[in-house]
Amino acid sequence: MARAFKSTPKGFVADLEKAERRLLRTLFKDVIQLLDVERDSLHSAPPGSAATSASAPTETASTSTSSSDPFWDIVSELGPLGADDAGGGESAGVGNPVGAGESTPVREAPRDEALARLLPPGVHGDTPAEQAAADEFRALTEDGVRRSKTADLQRAVAALQVNPVVLDEEHAISFSRALNDVRLVLSARLGIDSDEDAERVHAVDDWSAARDVESYMALLYNFTTWLLETLMLALSTRLPD
Repeated sequence: MARAFKSTPKGFVADLEKAERRLLRTLFKDVIQLLDVERDSLHSAPPGSAATSASAPTETASTSTSSSDPFWDIVSELGPLGADDAGGGESAGVGNPVGAGESTPVREAPRDEALARLLPPGVHGDTPAEQAAADEFRALTEDGVRRSKTADLQRAVAALQVNPVVLDEEHAISFSRALNDVRLVLSARLGIDSDEDAERVHAVDDWSAARDVESYMALLYNFTTWLLETLMLALSTRLPD
């Protein structure tokens, strides 16, 4: 059973079981993959192709049929919390930024709702000129945002190699950003857009009753939300008076 993050003289400390750390590492790696794979495929794939599909699969966690969404595919194969540590491969990088002197590529906003929540527009535009400026801003900044998020996620994966998890203040803030990115993806997949949606998901609290991907996702969302809240509470104790 996970024990909440606490502020201690050694840093911010949480006691997590092996299966819980495995689960979190897998989730962090899933988001790294989403940030990388979608960068190459989402903007170039034609509408309606597998790469641009944002709909959640209907298969249960025990179904072997692959969906068009790599995040759902991987999570559906996680298995129960008590499963042995699967290890997993190294995460891919996020590619290179636009080089000096190269023309800025035309980059559409992500069609996938989960990726759109990870990469919200920094500016908005209503007129054609404002929208063109917004598109240019996205093209210039999106790769940097992806790299920054990926770095946070990779640090979080590394921090979970041992137990207890001990973070200094800098790494605790980075870890909180990584947890929040996981929550953003899960909230998109679960269709959380209102307080009523959040209450519906929050009501799912029995791991033994999880029989499909959606209920398992709800449990993961609630677990990561709880862990993030305990970390933010611990961080708040270090704020100056």
